[in-house]
Amino acid sequence: MEPEFLIPVGLLALGLAAGVLLARIGAAIWAVLAALAAVVMAWLLLFHSQLFGWEGMGPGIVGVLFCLPLALGLLGGAGFGCWRRRRG
Repeated sequence: MEPEFLIPVGLLALGLAAGVLLARIGAAIWAVLAALAAVVMAWLLLFHSQLFGWEGMGPGIVGVLFCLPLALGLLGGAGFGCWRRRRG
């Protein structure tokens, strides 16, 4: 695996594991964490998109590489955890 993919894949795996564990025990904090990661990503993309050069591109890259995999992992893991909890 290429080294530049380790951080997004690691955050996706961390989000999946945390989402499954939190949903299996019935804690709804996974929704708050996923929403927080999505809000941080949206803030980084929207408010820093008006800047020029690296000042504008850096926060966008951070938002997509760090916040998006974490939010998607939390949502996917929580969905799987809720499904497993309801199934038995």
